[in-house]
Amino acid sequence: MIKGTEDTRYAFVNGIIRAKEAKLLRKNHFDRLIEAGIDNFRPILSDTAYTGTGEFLGVLIDIEKQEREFFTKYCLHNEVKEIVFLPEAIHNLKVKLKNGDTRLLYDVDISGLESSTEIIEIISAYLKHKNIFILSTELDKFLCKKIKELSNISQFFSKYFKIYFDLENIRSFFRARQFENSVEIFRQVYIAYSSIPEKIFLENLNKDISTMIRVFSNTIYSNIVEQGGNYLETQGSFLKLERLCDEMKLQFLKLTRYYTFGVEPLFGYYQFKLNELKRLRQIYMGKQYNIPVAQLKESIPDVW
Repeated sequence: MIKGTEDTRYAFVNGIIRAKEAKLLRKNHFDRLIEAGIDNFRPILSDTAYTGTGEFLGVLIDIEKQEREFFTKYCLHNEVKEIVFLPEAIHNLKVKLKNGDTRLLYDVDISGLESSTEIIEIISAYLKHKNIFILSTELDKFLCKKIKELSNISQFFSKYFKIYFDLENIRSFFRARQFENSVEIFRQVYIAYSSIPEKIFLENLNKDISTMIRVFSNTIYSNIVEQGGNYLETQGSFLKLERLCDEMKLQFLKLTRYYTFGVEPLFGYYQFKLNELKRLRQIYMGKQYNIPVAQLKESIPDVW
């Protein structure tokens, strides 16, 4: 078993989490939603928490707020709170710097973030180069650096985010290949805290996908690279790649269901719940915009 924080203060809330995990939606819920029309969403979800009144997306917002409050109330590790909420703060900062729509903002204060020496340096550099892409990637690198530091709280978090960084680099590799200046782009987005050396990606950026499949054949990422890469080549879509990456992260998070103590079960449950809400929005919006059923099915991680 990968070692967690083993903090006994979480014994009570972890009992609550076990009950909440039992109420997470199952595969049959999503299968039925994908096949059904929007009008049938409420009947299908009648035995779940998603039976509130009003517009369905509004119900999702309310539940997300409740789950956020639950996590915030019971999370006793500031490091884990920062791991969860710092990405939202970085998102808010990006929206602000790009003069984006305020409706895109999370309910997170960024005043402390804006006063950070590293953030001030990134913004100062942006005011000179005026390159939005570089601004965004530099903020992402700052985020990853902080998460790497915070993840040292336990072996579980350290291993989880090592996988997370690896997957982000794999995703970036396939996306960078779509551009003429692929090497320049990948060098800018590469996350240094990955277990996969940058050199491996750079050497294969402009080679046939079969070469990359061979390179990763003896790693835990072989299935993602092969299936995700081939699907992208034949269908011109990142759907399978994104789904497989999500599945690997969720499979790792399932380990938290075997922990009696520690903050890990709370973190794992919260991530599963956010994923559930994300997929419900995805299917609902897909129905509104007539996205093909096959495409919706391809996008849902098969981890329960």
